[in-house]
Amino acid sequence: MTAKNIQPIETRYKGYRFRSRLEARWAVFMDHLGLAWDYESQGYLVDGKPYLPDFLVRPDDKEGAFWLEIKGSFPTEEERLKVRGLAEGTGIRAFLYSGKLESPAPDLSHLDMTRYVGPHERDYAWTDDHGWDKSADRSVDWEVGLTPTAFLFGPRRARDDKSDFLWWAECTACGYVKISRAGQRAWCPKFDDLSLEELERRFGPLYPCFGHRTPRILAAYEAARSARFEHGESGA
Repeated sequence: MTAKNIQPIETRYKGYRFRSRLEARWAVFMDHLGLAWDYESQGYLVDGKPYLPDFLVRPDDKEGAFWLEIKGSFPTEEERLKVRGLAEGTGIRAFLYSGKLESPAPDLSHLDMTRYVGPHERDYAWTDDHGWDKSADRSVDWEVGLTPTAFLFGPRRARDDKSDFLWWAECTACGYVKISRAGQRAWCPKFDDLSLEELERRFGPLYPCFGHRTPRILAAYEAARSARFEHGESGA
């Protein structure tokens, strides 16, 4: 049997027919977190080729909607170019996510600013396997052994396409959910009327808090992994 003879099984969930069970599980994940989404809502021609993006996620916040493209493995250059073209053409930022349906790292809430940021400027080196890697003499200790989870493409073309530690995270001060670098909430639209000084007074220098392993986020991963679709709909 060759690889071309293997196809993902289509999965039905909430009235949608997903092209793969992995996509359906990410839909369960977002439902558990109360995030509104549309699946394959609109097709586009990107550089003259048809493209039907997976999810348009519509959180209720000032940052607006974002595209979420799900891949089961590290994306190819062609897949990256396609999603970059989608972001530039629609004016909506896009995540190309290939991370697993699990928390990507241990709890980091005990770190202070120095241990989180590190003493030196970061120095990244491109690798074919994971997009980038850290130089051994510059890595922050907690990042050693971790691999990137996603690409982020903005409406304006960046000079380089770099994968990153883009993790689902929750603001532990208000419960707002987004995809954030290294799970660090760092800034929340619910507190944009507060000064930096006030934010640090209330929540500390890493305001509001690390949130990639909150009970709610972990429960969403568990709900997505344990969802059963054999009879059509899933109660998660």
